[in-house]
Amino acid sequence: MIPYLHTLSAWLFYLLGGSFFAAYMVQVHTLHPWGAWWLQVADLPLALIGAIYGGTSLYVSVKPRDRDSKALMVTIGFPLALIVLTLVILNFWELIPQG
Repeated sequence: MIPYLHTLSAWLFYLLGGSFFAAYMVQVHTLHPWGAWWLQVADLPLALIGAIYGGTSLYVSVKPRDRDSKALMVTIGFPLALIVLTLVILNFWELIPQG
């Protein structure tokens, strides 16, 4: 399952990253207003896919040979989940009611 998730997240990361490059070029040259929209909308999916890709890359590179390690999955996954959760909170911070 992990190698499949690693390959899928790699493809999605490269596609989303490429779309960010294209959207940035469109925005800089003011060709169409969707460039700025895409840069604002797709930032969290790119961060999530990047965390999954980075986490699976790290797991595949340090896991014991020929077996899976649940403790390693938790050790890598928990900090990545906290980072993604922090990015989500920061992204929607202005929508949270302030006292």
